[in-house]
Amino acid sequence: MTTHNQAAYDALRAYLTHLLLAPQDRPLDTVPSPLRADLESFLHGKTLYHDAADKPVVYGHDLAAWAHQVVHLTGLTYPIELATVDVINLASALAA
Repeated sequence: MTTHNQAAYDALRAYLTHLLLAPQDRPLDTVPSPLRADLESFLHGKTLYHDAADKPVVYGHDLAAWAHQVVHLTGLTYPIELATVDVINLASALAA
């Protein structure tokens, strides 16, 4: 595994673990793009609400349930090319 791929994997894992340990509501568009399609699939039929700017917001407990599924049960429904993952973007998503 390349250095970047290892860093990307570590960043993805840290992000998902953060969602598990500190669930909070988040705007859907703050979820890093490599993960968003999988989350949107998971959210099918679940409730979202909209913030003051009319952007969809995901409930923290749904984010935690999705992260649990990805980390501990099924993994993502599609492979992610680690070489294309923006590690800096993931780090900033952790800070949000």
